[in-house]
Amino acid sequence: MERREVLVDAPAAATVMPSEQTQKFSLFALTMMVVGSMVGAGIWSLPRPFATATGVFGAIVAWLIAAGGMYTLAHVFQALAERKPDLDAGVYAYFFSACLGNTFYWVLIKSTLGAFFPIFGNGDTLAAVVISSIGIWAFHFTVLRGVQQAATINKIVTVAKVTPIILFILILAVSFKGHLFAANFWGGEGMPAASLFEQVRGTMLVTTFVFIGIEGASVYSRYAQKRSDVGVATIFGFIGVTALMVLVTLLSYAVLPRVEIAGLQQPSMATVLEAVVGHWGLVFISLGVIVSVLGAYLAWQMIAAEVLLNKVPAALCGSATASSSSL
Repeated sequence: MERREVLVDAPAAATVMPSEQTQKFSLFALTMMVVGSMVGAGIWSLPRPFATATGVFGAIVAWLIAAGGMYTLAHVFQALAERKPDLDAGVYAYFFSACLGNTFYWVLIKSTLGAFFPIFGNGDTLAAVVISSIGIWAFHFTVLRGVQQAATINKIVTVAKVTPIILFILILAVSFKGHLFAANFWGGEGMPAASLFEQVRGTMLVTTFVFIGIEGASVYSRYAQKRSDVGVATIFGFIGVTALMVLVTLLSYAVLPRVEIAGLQQPSMATVLEAVVGHWGLVFISLGVIVSVLGAYLAWQMIAAEVLLNKVPAALCGSATASSSSL
């Protein structure tokens, strides 16, 4: 039987690879992708789980271990960007995990709004489902308008959601109470005694979760102005977000006793600030949570879309080529 060759690689390549005229991402845009995907829901909830598990010293040890491990991972992404510049969309298949994680974002948004509007409940009411569905489609059409526009919106939203965190840190720094910080340093009063190992182990799940998104720049590596910017953006984003998370955690010990922090409602950043400045602090941080989660949702939608666009056509091309060769 005559062998027929079906040439599908060239058109597919044109689909997968950006054109020469495609606007490239700057180092700042790539860094915002890292920050935008890392700063989601986790940072706003850090004070309570840390206070439940450990005091100041244990928190410092936990962050040193977690940050040290994640710093090596950040260097892996930097090395891959420099040594394997042909790798597009990172080294993982994020699509399904990103989609599942995005569902959690909408539940958190509606449960946060539920504190002010009971119709949303804990994010599981009919109204919450309807509004979430509208939001999903709104973000879908935003991403369809083009990755450049979505990336521009991501930069703006990332700055907007980091601003409340910085203000939180500044307010707590001004309100710093040395005697509370010292009392909480080795564990504080009213909390069950535990070894340092048990205290640190109690924070590991939290510290691992909040670093998800460190690979944001790697996923969009094919849009980078320079491939080396991917690794630099990963390091910059990692250092910046880690500094914010450590400060949010440690400064909370300086304004409230550990036992009180451990009993706060989530997001505990909001209730910590409420204890310091009054009810407006709760409202302010709650708005920050909503903006943050919406921004993280956009970043992860972009990640999921990029992987689907970049990996699936390539896989289909490989299957089509193999099938045509066997004819």
